[in-house]
Amino acid sequence: MKIDMSAKAISSRLKTVSQLRKVCLSLAKSSEGKRIRKQFAANQSVQRTSHALGR
Repeated sequence: MKIDMSAKAISSRLKTVSQLRKVCLSLAKSSEGKRIRKQFAANQSVQRTSHALGR
């Protein structure tokens, strides 16, 4: 299987990743995200997300 490495394909993938990141960070900022950060503060994934949010 070949991966399309054209400028258009790369730009499209970068745009998709950017949109997914924004959605993930928005969800992390929600009340449920805050509860999870508090409950699982020792979890590395939770810590990385908190760091990405600037907390």
